[in-house]
Amino acid sequence: MATEFESLTILLLQVLVLVSSLQVVIMMIVLYHLTKILDQVRSPAPVRDQPPKIRPLPVPEPAPASPPPVPRSPARSAGKSSSVVEILDDRRDIRGSLQAICEKFGLRDMIITTLDGLVVVSRSPEVAEEAARLTGIHLRGGKTGDRDLHFLPVTHRGDKLLVILWAGRTLDDAERLAIEKDVAQILNWWL
Repeated sequence: MATEFESLTILLLQVLVLVSSLQVVIMMIVLYHLTKILDQVRSPAPVRDQPPKIRPLPVPEPAPASPPPVPRSPARSAGKSSSVVEILDDRRDIRGSLQAICEKFGLRDMIITTLDGLVVVSRSPEVAEEAARLTGIHLRGGKTGDRDLHFLPVTHRGDKLLVILWAGRTLDDAERLAIEKDVAQILNWWL
């Protein structure tokens, strides 16, 4: 009987050692994966996964409700793009460059948004709701009923953006292309 008890005890000890060893191996695997997860959380995400870095904008000065349209010069109606100097130099911030584009093409206003409707830049403060509403209308392919309103999809560093323009008139293809080119210049310069 004592030998049976001893062999049963030895068998139980062997099972206990095996189970304990298995627990240690499982714990090591779990700890290994947890450390990998923590390393990923602590390290910055790859550049392609990060949204575009946008510099904080200074507090804007109140803009008039609708600025008067600027008379169009022959260069504007031909759709010629200005040099980088005209829309970038002597401009305090991206809003100043946006203002320069509006003046150059005789636009009443302009907003640049993400496709989620978030405002990237605008000449006017407090346009978030309007930008979100108009972006949603554009994405659904809807019409606003405003013939002076134009949408220009653009891409900046792999991110799709939407330029919303109030032109006060119909824009021809050359003007649209020139505006897109100037918008790309200011986005690359400021953001």
